[in-house]
Order: sequence, then structure tokens, then C-alpha cells
Amino acid sequence: MIKMTEMTERKKREKVPNMESLTMGNCTISLTLDTRYRDDNGKYHASIRFTVNGSRYFFHLGNKYTVDEFDAISKADGRGRGGNQSQNFIDRNRLVELYNQYVDLVRDMYNKGTLKSVDNIRAVITGRISSYGNSDEGATPYANSFIGLWNEVISQKKASTAETYRNARDCFIKSKVYDAKDGYNVDVAMIKAWIAYMKEMGYTQTTIGFYLRAIRVVFKACISNGYMREKDYPFSATDPMKVKIPSGSSRKAEFLTVEQMTELYEFYTDGIIPKTYKHPEQMKQSLGMFLAQYLCNGCNLYDLALLRYEDYYDFSEHKALRFYRHKTKDHSESGSEVIIPIIPPLKRILNDWATPAKKGELLFPFLLGEGIDPDSKKARDKIHQENHNVADRVKKIAKIMEWEIEPSSTFARHSFATNMSRAKVPMDYISFAMGHSVGNTGQITKRYISPYPIEEQMQYNSYLLNLEELKALRQKDFSKEELVKMVKESMTKEELLSLLLDK
Repeated sequence: MIKMTEMTERKKREKVPNMESLTMGNCTISLTLDTRYRDDNGKYHASIRFTVNGSRYFFHLGNKYTVDEFDAISKADGRGRGGNQSQNFIDRNRLVELYNQYVDLVRDMYNKGTLKSVDNIRAVITGRISSYGNSDEGATPYANSFIGLWNEVISQKKASTAETYRNARDCFIKSKVYDAKDGYNVDVAMIKAWIAYMKEMGYTQTTIGFYLRAIRVVFKACISNGYMREKDYPFSATDPMKVKIPSGSSRKAEFLTVEQMTELYEFYTDGIIPKTYKHPEQMKQSLGMFLAQYLCNGCNLYDLALLRYEDYYDFSEHKALRFYRHKTKDHSESGSEVIIPIIPPLKRILNDWATPAKKGELLFPFLLGEGIDPDSKKARDKIHQENHNVADRVKKIAKIMEWEIEPSSTFARHSFATNMSRAKVPMDYISFAMGHSVGNTGQITKRYISPYPIEEQMQYNSYLLNLEELKALRQKDFSKEELVKMVKESMTKEELLSLLLDK
């Protein structure tokens, strides 16, 4: 008897009508009853059923009905006693209105190409792929969740970037603004609470900016994978209701003038380190590396450590070196190429510390060494230590020179850019020299044509130090057009008018 009742009920469940149904691509959305679970009163949850490639997901709408009640609501036409709408018709309108909201959600996902599975739909609606962010009992606490996807993003980054993303993730978890059961439910309020936590813990504005940029990538991955909608993206530079990522403190003041750099170079060549300081040779070497960074177009110590003798060195007749910025080499090779003209002061430093020229060899193997993966933690730790050594020793030399300023490792790059700009060197050349991309216009052509001959690069870089031996590099016969351009760029309209009127 029990078996017959179950069989009858199963057949009855199979005949439950769909109040509404629509197919969009590989997904069918139906307004129906979830007949898998019946309460003691014989009622089932009114639900939106999503079917994608044979897999189903039921989203309960909060009301329960028997099969007969649901059928009556489905057929309600609005006619009631005394001209009033029937309760069934009111219920039908409410359910259909909810249904249409989820149809719009699926349509939006379909149009954006993120309608891949019921997991995508479940994640967008509830923030979870399954209960508490897990799809099986053996999964880790953060599997199939925002943090789980963050881990995937980390695994795809190179080691140096991955470390920042990992630190950001750990800080986010430690703040306790997020729990595994939140799944993909990460919103503006949660991000703002995390920022408040970081400020309370004393994180710098720069670090907060780094961490927010890391989590921003995870949000974009959630959207592209269909676990969030674009409207849930919490960052905006203009919307006051969303989060604006801080740019960090400016370092424009962290530079040395040409005169100060010249003093440092002259101390390097002729200065005497008092006997009270230990390891004077290492201090001179570190000063040489600091000056080399400056004279190598403001490169960082990582790139200096990876600098090798290669074909371009021979091609330029030993007048220039070339490298690709390690920081941006994976993004745009054409935008990260750096050509270094070997002006006499740089040649002096190379003679002092670089290995003899041999194709493929590192110039400064003592900075990193052969056989070390430049993306490994070992390499990062080694360069970090060398950066610390250079900064510490240059500060000691600045003290010997009775300077009040204490140069740091960032001064070389900022000094190069600032001093070149103050010398009225064209901004295009400064961008070219520092390996900055100047946009896509003409980039294909520029891959085959060097925009600045070595002689012209020598001339521009000669302004980095005030030395007699460099002044000869600045001699040039200017054409009439060049002279007119120089005058226009250096004078105001009033001054030009006065010149023309011979006042």
C-alpha cells in the first residue's frame, strides 16, 4: 500500500504544470514547484527551476503550495466576486513578476557569454556554487568560492606578483569581513570594511592600493567566469557609492638634482671613505650600482642584475646595451625595451665592476648570479637584500658628504626622469629611454625603426651629469627648423611677439 502511494505521488509530481517557461540558449527557466521535497501538509516550494545542459537548480521563492493550489493559481484570470481580483490572480502576478526578474538575470548572463552552467546561475543568485562554498565533503573550506578563485588567480601569476596577491588574500581573510559560507557574496560594504581594517592595522596607503588592485583582478575573474554580474563590481573612480582605489603617495620629491648626482659621481671617482667605516670597497661598489641605475636610464636593481651582453651590444659597436624591463616583459615586449647609451661615466663604472664582455654573460653577476630563476623567491630575496645594501651604503656616503638628504633605492629612476625633463629633453625620448609604452599608434613600424640613433641618445643622456667630458656630446649643428622649434618651446607668446617686434 505504501509503495502504491509513493508511485501515485511520483506520477502526480511529474504532472505538475509549469506556470511559465522559457528557453534561452542552453538554459530553460521555469516557474514551477520543487516536488523533490514535500512537507507534512502535502505542499511544495514554489521555485524557479534552471536547467542547463541537463543539470537542474531550484531556487525557492518562499511560498509553498499543493499541486492543486499551484494549478489553480496558474489558471487564475483575474475575475473575482464583485469585480475584485481573486487572491489566486494576485499570487500569480507576484510569482510571475519574480520569475521575470530571474529571466532578465539569465538574459543578461546569456548576452555576456557567462551562462555556462547552473553553477554560474547559483553563484550569481546566492553567491555560492553549493552549500558553504563547497561542492563536495572533501573540498577545502574555500573551494568553489571567491577565495578559491583568488587562489586560481594567484597560481596564474608570476612569482613576484603572486606574492603580493597572496599577501592581499591573507589580509582579506584575517580581517574576518569574509567567511567561507559567503561564497561569491563579496560586496562594496565588505570591501569598505576591509579597508577600515587595514587602516586600523597601520597599512600604508600604497599597500592598501596594491591589495585593492589584487582583489579587483579577482572580481573581474568572477565576472568573466559568470559568478557575478557586472553591476556587482565594487570599484569606480567616479561613483561615490563604490570604492575608489587610492593611488598611493607621490614620490615626485624623491630625486637628486644633476648637481647632486654629479657630486656623487665625483665622490665615486675621487672621494675617500674614512677609515672609521668598514668595507669601503663595498661602499664604493654600492655607490657605483646606484649611479649605474641612474645612468642606465633609471633602471631598477632587478633589471641591472639581469643585464647581459647580447647582440645589440655588438651591433652598436659597444656603444649601447639593451634589455627588456622584467616588470613588464610579460605584458608588452615593444613597450618594455630599453636602450642604454654607454656615455663615458657609465663606461667608467662598467670598467670598474662589470665582467669582461662576452656574449650572453651577466654584467654584474655579484648582484644575482647565474642559474637563479629571476621569478623565484630566492631571486627576489637576493635583490631585496642588495637593494637594502645599496640604499644603506649610499646613505652613509651622503652622510660623509654632509648631505641632509638620504637617497633611497627609488631615487635613481625618479632622478633620471626629473633631470631629463628639466633639461628640456623631449618627453617622447624620456618615455622611450625608460621603456614606457607610448600607445599603439605606429608601434608596428617602430619595431623595425629605431626612433633615436645612438649618437642622439648619447647627447640626451649627457645632461645627466655636469662633467666637462660630457659637454662635447652636446655639440650639435641645429637646422633652421630645429632652432625655430626650440625657440617656440622655450618662450611665451608675449616673449615671441616682443622678439618679432624687436622690442
